[in-house]
Amino acid sequence: MRRRDVVAALGAVTATAGCVAGYAGKEAPDDSDGGDDGEVETLTFAEQGVPPTICEEDLSPSGIVAIDDPAFGPGDAWPADPDGYQPLEATSTVIGLTDGDAARAYPLSLLNVHEIVNDDFGGPVLVTYCPICRSGMVAERVVDGAPARFDASGLLWTPPRVWTAAAAEDGRVFSDTDAGVANSGNLVMYDDRTGSYWSQMLAQGICGPKAEERLPIRPSTVATWGEWRDRHPDAEVLLPPPASGVVDPPI
Repeated sequence: MRRRDVVAALGAVTATAGCVAGYAGKEAPDDSDGGDDGEVETLTFAEQGVPPTICEEDLSPSGIVAIDDPAFGPGDAWPADPDGYQPLEATSTVIGLTDGDAARAYPLSLLNVHEIVNDDFGGPVLVTYCPICRSGMVAERVVDGAPARFDASGLLWTPPRVWTAAAAEDGRVFSDTDAGVANSGNLVMYDDRTGSYWSQMLAQGICGPKAEERLPIRPSTVATWGEWRDRHPDAEVLLPPPASGVVDPPI
């Protein structure tokens, strides 16, 4: 499913997702000739979500590009009137990461626009947020033992609701709202090493060589910028482009 179709399709996705949840296979119809009677066709990982044909869809540029060369600075380095972004205020929500005594903050006002940040902080790290699902996920951006760059595919995929619940319970995904993660059309990422498609909220491969593999999760915190700054007075904050560089569109 392409992002430009999401508004029209969200209702259908929500209805269909309830039917998909917990569905691990489908029984073949009875054959009066006895050819396939009783056989079970097992669905692939991707086919259990919506759309089940996600692996057949090509990259679909949507104007969303990941931050690939992040720049950081103190809070007063944030522009007073950033072009295309919300101002950084004490009440602004951030995703916080630590590495020893060092701390960084990734404002949701930036992640709402770019959705993915490829960073190096205590190792290669991937900071993500899907505005549609209100879902955050932070992981090691390592594929086949080497750093990988991730970007938005322009596609959406809804996993079965039970998988989303399991991801939240495992701590793979979190939300910035008390209502929790919404099981809706979710950001599909892809990596530049294998071209595999990844579910942002599951931190798990959907299609390609890395289908069903999981990314190692990095501990993170959701807080306001004021709270995070109080806990970590020397914390740096991710700066908006052009200070931070972005990934070139795939096609």
